[in-house]
Amino acid sequence: MVGTLVPAFFGLLVLGLPIFAALALAVTLILYFAGGIDPLVVPMRMFSGMNNFSLMSIPFFVLAAELMRIGGLSDRLIDVARALIGWLPGGLAAATVVACLMFGSISGSSPATVVAIGTIMYPAMVKAGYDRFFSIGLVTTAGTLGPIVPPSIALIIYGSVTGTSVGKLFAAGLLPALVIGGLLIGYACWYSARKGYPRDPFPTLERIVTAFKRAAWGLGLPVILLGGIYTGVFTPTESAATACIYGWFIGAIVYRTISVRETLVILRNTGLLAGPLLLITAGASAFSWLLATTGAPSQLASQILSGTDNPVLIVALFNLILLVAGCFLDSASAIIILGPLMQPIAQQVGVDPIHFGIIMLVNLSVGMLTPPVGLNLFVAMGVAKMTLFEVFRAALPTILLMMVALLIVSYIPVLSMLLPNILY
Repeated sequence: MVGTLVPAFFGLLVLGLPIFAALALAVTLILYFAGGIDPLVVPMRMFSGMNNFSLMSIPFFVLAAELMRIGGLSDRLIDVARALIGWLPGGLAAATVVACLMFGSISGSSPATVVAIGTIMYPAMVKAGYDRFFSIGLVTTAGTLGPIVPPSIALIIYGSVTGTSVGKLFAAGLLPALVIGGLLIGYACWYSARKGYPRDPFPTLERIVTAFKRAAWGLGLPVILLGGIYTGVFTPTESAATACIYGWFIGAIVYRTISVRETLVILRNTGLLAGPLLLITAGASAFSWLLATTGAPSQLASQILSGTDNPVLIVALFNLILLVAGCFLDSASAIIILGPLMQPIAQQVGVDPIHFGIIMLVNLSVGMLTPPVGLNLFVAMGVAKMTLFEVFRAALPTILLMMVALLIVSYIPVLSMLLPNILY
């Protein structure tokens, strides 16, 4: 039964069905032709997959990101980043990476980060004399910091399907995100110095204070989001809902950039962004339920562990599988399908579920940069008015840096485990 499930799913994708429909229909067809289980169980499993308190935070995080993007926070965060490191060689490029880190700590979404920061920084970098391919490649890859730096929609999904603490996962993502950000900043400074790109003058204390004052209200949002979770005041879902109220207050009352009409537009955009994600979650829940019912995880574990129980080799194998999966599946689908299969095997060879969640996330962040389903590439195409091939070629050097970061995160578990161990 399971041997035909995955080919059926990819066959339906080739026919042009949406991902959630391909997932659900593949399960329905297998149950119908194999017999033994009523296919009506599929919609029941889809509903139960979405009926999860933790998953309620996803539309709230999407709404908070939209409120802060349209509310004018992006340019304020960029101003802070330029004030802090704009004086470095290639300071504008380095500030782009820092701005992506800052915005990622609000949005939790990779494409949203590329849109919010890229629409401002890409034209600014090109105008300042930076090569347009270098500029869009850096923005596209730096956008992947969105789901890695907490809070993260992808980590919420991983936590819900594996029973792992979302708060611990959020804490685990911070140091790996800083490592990746540091690699990208180092590359940007090296490349810019070699090309002789301009840098901002060394900032005065007044400039730094002014930049922080302009962004102070917005910078308070990550404090509320993460501080509430780590102190136990909020659950991740309650924290996300609070962030929405705070984000609307900043945009509508403090910055006065969000009107009632724009609020309705933001709510509509949030529905359009979050709805498909939840539908994919529903379809993938039915898919993973069938895998679990047939005993596929234990069968897969037996087959893999019969070959080797070396954690280094098993993590390398899972990295390869996840990199390939990231080329064809979005992060949500890949996590829900592969998470319950891989995480128990990784745990059997001594890989902590928290650490494995970060490994999976970094792998799938690379998938956001690889065709044919790399969402960041498609978003960047609109930002830079380039073809898919041009954007992918531009991002190749930074994709290689992401691969280096993946090896670091995979085999230095202290990066992922230090903060969760301290905070919890």
